[in-house]
Amino acid sequence: MDQPRITVLMGAYNAEGFLREAIDSVLAQTVGDFEFLIFEDCSTDSTRQILQSYDDPRIKLYLNATNQGLTKNLICGMDLAQGAYVARMDADDVCMPNRFERQLEYFASHPEVSVLGSAVTFFDGKGYEFVGYQPEAHDEIKCRLFTGFTMLHPSVMMRKADMDQHGLNYEADFVCSQDHDLWTRSIRKLRFANHPETLLKMREHPSKIGNTRKSTQEELSGRIRRRQLDELEVEYSDEEFEAFDRLAGYGLVTGRTGLMACESILFKVLESNRSCKVFDQKILERAVADAFYGVCRSHLIRKSTLGAYWRKS
Repeated sequence: MDQPRITVLMGAYNAEGFLREAIDSVLAQTVGDFEFLIFEDCSTDSTRQILQSYDDPRIKLYLNATNQGLTKNLICGMDLAQGAYVARMDADDVCMPNRFERQLEYFASHPEVSVLGSAVTFFDGKGYEFVGYQPEAHDEIKCRLFTGFTMLHPSVMMRKADMDQHGLNYEADFVCSQDHDLWTRSIRKLRFANHPETLLKMREHPSKIGNTRKSTQEELSGRIRRRQLDELEVEYSDEEFEAFDRLAGYGLVTGRTGLMACESILFKVLESNRSCKVFDQKILERAVADAFYGVCRSHLIRKSTLGAYWRKS
């Protein structure tokens, strides 16, 4: 096989339930010039047998002797990738047939962009679906990665040469939230964007890492947020950090004391950024206001009087 245009990178562990649908959606892409690196991570179900049943020369199957975890598989995959672009994919999601085509078109018309995600459709396979639109512009993405999250991992395609030029790869310490860590490091050096079309379906189910390793994911994302605050040279109390972590993590801050701490650290963030200039100030102000309003609105929805705090802030 000649050097492929795209490397598709996927890990698979106990993924038998949705694996075929995920693989088939990649193999059916309207752009077929890719290699498909799949790391089978010592599953205890029929994952390995399913993978070995495929006879497609684009698939390169790596059978781990011991369980490595997704992050180490991704580090290895980035090192092995031969494509000019690296596309992430998860073993429980579904690519739209034109995903690669549309992302390559975007890269061709936006040579300044190095990392490209997209809007996605969240679904559970039982009739529940909704579209998760993402911020499209670089500076908005940069702020969202601070006040919340975006660049949904299995939707992302990266220019390999740009990642290599800056020595950017996943970090082994981040057994979860490895994408959050990589994006927040990479966006300091590279341009990001999200394609406006829904190019991926992300499956919601109880076995997702966000459910099975929730506490670890929250702890590691908290570490990333501390790093971001430190880069802004923000001084904060434990209470203020807890409030910010809850705001950015899942948009809920409890209690009047929590809302006051959240408001306090957000004002510190805005003031620090005026001198550090990490973020576009106007976009950051809007992102911070939207995030804080969202917290207050969640209290209003729950018919809590704390929702009125927004009017007093």
